[in-house]
Amino acid sequence: TNRTDSMKNTRDKARFVIDTVRKKGEAASSEMIEFLCEADPFLCEHLGLI
Repeated sequence: TNRTDSMKNTRDKARFVIDTVRKKGEAASSEMIEFLCEADPFLCEHLGLI
């Protein structure tokens, strides 16, 4: 269960970051997507961002 808790904690942190950036508006969201696509192109392609 420790791994499950760790995954849930990571998911909660990611949700918090995404929600915070979305509240800051379109420019912040676009910048986060651009950074994410540089950091993990495979993930972005999988999510349909590129």
